[in-house]
This record gives sequence, structure tokens and C-alpha cells, in this order.
Amino acid sequence: MSTPYGMPAEAPQPPATPQKRRTGLYVGIACGCLLLIAVVIAVAGAGLWVLSRDGGEDGPSTDPATSESSTKDPTDEPTDEPTEAPSDDSTDEPTEAPSDDSTNTAQFEAEVSAPQEGTTLDTGSETMTSENGKYIGVQVILTNTGERGIALDLDRFTFLDVDGTEYQLMHGVFSTIGPIEPGEEASAELYADVPEGAELEAVTYNPASGPGGESVAIPVG
Repeated sequence: MSTPYGMPAEAPQPPATPQKRRTGLYVGIACGCLLLIAVVIAVAGAGLWVLSRDGGEDGPSTDPATSESSTKDPTDEPTDEPTEAPSDDSTDEPTEAPSDDSTNTAQFEAEVSAPQEGTTLDTGSETMTSENGKYIGVQVILTNTGERGIALDLDRFTFLDVDGTEYQLMHGVFSTIGPIEPGEEASAELYADVPEGAELEAVTYNPASGPGGESVAIPVG
């Protein structure tokens, strides 16, 4: 470009520096504020959730206390149950006892022969001589009229004198071995060594097949 004559040429001016816009800075500050607010809200929400959770756990803790007190209120119910249980047991026990007694005393028939006496006793394998004075022997016939077996062995019998003295038996011969079953009959020949003046009145018999039972006095014929 030409300049007019006589006028100094203007020095070229450097281009103006463009001004930096601050819009990005403002946007960054705004985003930071929003992020800070979001963090604060999140922390506050977490705190409220923790508090509400603690409050929920504390609430049921009072329920067990209520349930314990409620368990104390119906204390009368356990007291009633033990009182009923013994009543049932006590009812069962008496019903069994009479059945055993009736088995021992009323479930058989017995017949005893007249006694025979002697100073010697032939057992089949040997002849024995009395040491106390004399031998007394009887025959007993037993019939089982019950529903259980009744015992038949030497230990179930004794001899009873007129004065109440009992004599243990020293020898016996039985028609069967073991108990007498229901509906069956058996016989036993029984012997005891007694004083010379003894007078036999009855034979006692205990029909129980096991320990216990009551003896029954059967008069001699």
C-alpha cells in the first residue's frame, strides 16, 4: 500500500491479543459446587439411614422383655400339667396291683391229701432217716384256672403246723417241670422232716412265677 508523499509511513501495529474468555472457569466452579452439594447430600442421607437402622434394632429389644413377662403370666399352666400327670400315673399303678394280687390268689384251684407220717423216706435213689423225729408227706393237686402260668417248685410250698410253726420242705416230686400253664393240672408230692409231736394243719403255696406274690394256706384233707 502506498502512502501519501511527505507523510511518514505508519509503523505496522502488532495484532491485538485476543482476550481469554472465562466461561470455562465459571462452568468448572459451578460443577465443583454441584459435586460438593451432592457429596453433602449423600453423607447426610447415609447418616439418616444409619440412625434409622439403629432405631429399628433398638425397637425389637423391648419385645423379648415383653415376651419374658408374658411367659411369667401363664405360670399357672405348667403347674396344672404336673398335677395332671401324677394323677394319671397314680391311676395306672393301682389298677396293676390288684391284677397281680388276683393272679396270686384267685387263679387256681388246689387240693391237699391227708398227711402221711414215717421215720424213713424212700426218695427212689436212697432211703433217708428222719433227724428231727418223723417225716410228713402230702400230695397237692393244682389246677390253673387263670390266664397266666403259675409256679411249681419246692420253694413255693411250706408246711404249717397247728400252732403256727412253718416247716421248710426237704424233698418234692412233681408231675411237670416248670410253671403250670392256663387250663393245665399238675401234682406235687411234698415232704418235710418235722418234730415227733408236730401236727400238720395246712400247706402254704405261692403261685407267683417270679419274685414276690402272696402265699395261700390250703388245709390238708
